[in-house]
Amino acid sequence: MFDKYHSLACVVVSWCVVMLVAGCGGSEKATVAVEYVLNPSKGLPPGMNSVAVLDAKVNEVTDTKWSELAANYVQHLIQESNERYGTNLEVADRKHTSSVMKEQDMAAAGMVDSARPGATAKQLGVQGLIMSEINVKVETHKGKGRTISGLSGFGFGGHGWGGGGGSVDTTEAETVSRNITVQTDFKLVDSATGKNWVTYSPKPYRQSDKTKVSPFFGSSKTEATLTPRDEIIGAAVETGARQFISKLIPCAVRYEVKLKSSGQENCVQGVKLLRGDMFEEAMSQFKMALAEDPDDDRAAFAAGVCCEAMGKFDEALRYYKMAAVAKNRLEYLEAKNRMAENKDRIRMIPPDVN
Repeated sequence: MFDKYHSLACVVVSWCVVMLVAGCGGSEKATVAVEYVLNPSKGLPPGMNSVAVLDAKVNEVTDTKWSELAANYVQHLIQESNERYGTNLEVADRKHTSSVMKEQDMAAAGMVDSARPGATAKQLGVQGLIMSEINVKVETHKGKGRTISGLSGFGFGGHGWGGGGGSVDTTEAETVSRNITVQTDFKLVDSATGKNWVTYSPKPYRQSDKTKVSPFFGSSKTEATLTPRDEIIGAAVETGARQFISKLIPCAVRYEVKLKSSGQENCVQGVKLLRGDMFEEAMSQFKMALAEDPDDDRAAFAAGVCCEAMGKFDEALRYYKMAAVAKNRLEYLEAKNRMAENKDRIRMIPPDVN
């Protein structure tokens, strides 16, 4: 009897060891927030000192609340720039703006006389109109995963993995994978000319999530266990709005960069230190990792992020280029291009960005 129980225990323990080994990787992960203030790359049209922010257009799968939320956020950024950096750009009252735009909707439906954008701006008492559009695409797929549901029997013939003195019963549980793509577009129309002064259409913001089934007595998972949609859409709107406003007036921008270490021990330790915002100590580890292996792309990228967070922007660009040379990864190229575009416009590191 002991041998039978012993064999059954070995089956379970062996399977657990396999699961643990499969789940182990010689790496560490961290998310680092980088933020600073950018001076405008183009600025406002000559003589423009007042704008109205119109509600954003949204597609049929985007919650209509984002129409107003996006516009309110753009107005918040302008007011923040006024208060912190003395921009002095007036913004039309949002309630008045919404009321006028409802009249414009009626005009489009033929209920009142139609009005040109210039007439709309004049009615609002502004010299420019800020418009935006948000399009969301969601793809959801269901899958299956196996989980241990119990132990049964002795000998072969179980319902899952088995052998010797027993078997492990398994069952299927549903999993969900989801891809969300958010496209944001912003523009400033000069009412004096009727032309777009600045248009900003960034690359689509994408995030993929997938539920996982616990190896022991796991249950089916639904989309409710994934990152909330509003959180993903909000991140895309914030990023796009900040980049757009920074083309016109001083604006704080921020990025959340996800890192994964290589298997090299110094790189592993460096990423651990980054989780505690210990940038100087982390940088020392990344330098040692690169001294041992100059082609360690993950160490080079982490060093770039570390330098950017510390305000050492020329060094950050150098390390991003090093990472991109070592391996052609999209995240490295995007970081290199972002730093090359931003570094000469950086005004200061803000004490707080809300």
